[in-house]
Amino acid sequence: MMARRTHKEIVEWERAFPTGRRGGYPAFVEDIRKLRDSYYAEFLKDKSPRLATIDEVIAAFGKPPPEEFSEAYDLSDEDLEGRLKHVQRKYMLRFKNIRRSWAMLLQYMPELMLQGRKRNVLEMSTAHGATLEILRYFGHEVRGNDFPNFLTGKTGVDSRFRGVNEHDLTRFTDDHGLNDGDQDNHELDWIYRPITESIGLEVDLFDGGHLPYPYEDKSFDFVCCMDAIEHYCHPKDWLEIVNEFVRISRESVLIITNPVQGHLVDDESYMKPFYKFHQDMQSYSRDGFGCVLAGVHRNQLTVFKLLKTGT
Repeated sequence: MMARRTHKEIVEWERAFPTGRRGGYPAFVEDIRKLRDSYYAEFLKDKSPRLATIDEVIAAFGKPPPEEFSEAYDLSDEDLEGRLKHVQRKYMLRFKNIRRSWAMLLQYMPELMLQGRKRNVLEMSTAHGATLEILRYFGHEVRGNDFPNFLTGKTGVDSRFRGVNEHDLTRFTDDHGLNDGDQDNHELDWIYRPITESIGLEVDLFDGGHLPYPYEDKSFDFVCCMDAIEHYCHPKDWLEIVNEFVRISRESVLIITNPVQGHLVDDESYMKPFYKFHQDMQSYSRDGFGCVLAGVHRNQLTVFKLLKTGT
């Protein structure tokens, strides 16, 4: 049903039904309360081998996102009918974006989900910015990065399979209509820009597969990259990307990869370095950083958290 709506209609629907419920935010909170009360008992009876839903994760923690995030994005008709048409429809729903990021943060960055000590956070490949919205709510200084990686078509380049620093994708942006029209100013016309601007986020546009990044050493307390590193380069070079995250981080780095795609499972040239990356991350030791968490998420080993524990 949602797929038949235009991007404008999706935003208007969320504005009419905050959190996607006729009862609005209070109905969402009540649903979460009921889910928490019933989830454990139902699981013990059923014991079905399935992944927890986003709402089940939120219910388990007993900490739903606040009501202010249930307001729809404030976007112009021009943007909704223009560049935002290239954004997947599901990402036009602000509260859905918030719920997804909220559940991830509760599980893997609980130290940032508390009011108190303010940290300086960089998120690589921030997209719609929900993670940064949440962290800003908790008082942190936040900054994002993004770039139209994953390019194919006329360029003949697929960023998922290139080597690090191979193929400077900024050379291809004019061919794909990604620049703002000023040949001397290579600021990219990034599709999520209207959303991040509407919620007041700072996002730096540069290619995550090209090193070094435009930041000084130890510029951020915390660097996170969720469901994105596999778009930067081939897994044989993922560790170089992680080393760059560590270079610019003072305290902690979180990497969550997407599950490997089914058509790659039998590709030894991809899977061998993919598995080696897993081993290297578990034994990571560089600049005083070590691995404190290696977690299975979505039935694959995809979560790695590095913490500065030494000198």
